[in-house]
Amino acid sequence: MVRVLVVDDERDFTNLLSERLRTRGMEVRTAYDGQGALAVAKVFAPEVVVLDITMPGMSGLETMDALRAEKPAPEVILLTADTTLGTAVAGMKGGARDYLTKPTDINVLVAAIGEAEGRRMENMSRQRMAETAKLAAMGELATGVAHEINNPLQVMLNEAGWIEEILDEAVFENNSREQILESIDLIRRQGLRCKAITSKLLTLRCALDAKGATASPPGLAQDVLDARRNRIEQMDVRVEQLWPESLQEIRLPDSEWNQVLGNLVDNALDALESTPAKERLLRLQGSIEDARLRISVQDTGCGMEEHLLTRIFEPFFSTKEVGKGIGLGLAICHGIIEAMGGSISVRSTPGHGSTFTMTVPMAVHAHNEHNGPEEPASAKEE
Repeated sequence: MVRVLVVDDERDFTNLLSERLRTRGMEVRTAYDGQGALAVAKVFAPEVVVLDITMPGMSGLETMDALRAEKPAPEVILLTADTTLGTAVAGMKGGARDYLTKPTDINVLVAAIGEAEGRRMENMSRQRMAETAKLAAMGELATGVAHEINNPLQVMLNEAGWIEEILDEAVFENNSREQILESIDLIRRQGLRCKAITSKLLTLRCALDAKGATASPPGLAQDVLDARRNRIEQMDVRVEQLWPESLQEIRLPDSEWNQVLGNLVDNALDALESTPAKERLLRLQGSIEDARLRISVQDTGCGMEEHLLTRIFEPFFSTKEVGKGIGLGLAICHGIIEAMGGSISVRSTPGHGSTFTMTVPMAVHAHNEHNGPEEPASAKEE
């Protein structure tokens, strides 16, 4: 469903146009001036903006410039009277996707919105391809760095253990022995922390294990939730799972999907911490669409600003406080899903939560077994 923001100072026209677009299956918000449009856009994150050029106060072109400064920028369709065609052309040069004259034929506008959304998706696809190439290069670099760091780390940890053995045979005055043991323990813990980081770096360049254990999507999800049951219960999070019966027969690589779902569920729980307990909901669901498996993890947590969504799959980029994450979890998820020939996307609204969706191709035999009408999803709550 495309998200559309209609901006015009003529309220009756704006409200009527918005309602007609809603009847055509679009998610629509309205604003009646430039400042109002910017305020709505920060929360709604429109994909297409239908914008009147002539408005009091902040002009349509000024509003367009401010809207297109956001990342990712929405597509803009300008509305203009016959006498302002010169201004409309200037708007096209400034980045508008199209301009239409008033009165606007609804079918022409719907077609223009469809074309604008199609162009936006093409641009996003090109950006994802560029990001994938960057991640692949980063994975190669990270793998080399991790191997180089792991070797001296192992030596350090071995030496710490050897020093402990020597201390068992030595005699010390006062509490010197305990102080040395505490220092050795600190060295060991920090060394293990470094090894954990380098282990994550190694997974940035994902190589799937074709001979590993497999499990059904509902089974994998349940294993992930069971491993985090204490935290879920302590936070009083309501968990919903929606899985069609047909997914019980699908087999997925256990190790890779456990890591992907585990990272996403951990992030969802982190996001729910700032939400009132009665509003905390975590939903996992799956479906089969056009020979592709789609699995999503949704939360009602704090959500993310639109400008952050283009960066969250970058290695070492994190929205969490220092010490609460190193920014590799989503990069690892991205690498694993891409290695499966699939894609991972996110939709998020500040204050209303986030939804991460993984789409991967299914094996031909699995699709053939389940290409009949899909059973209604069965919901269960924990």
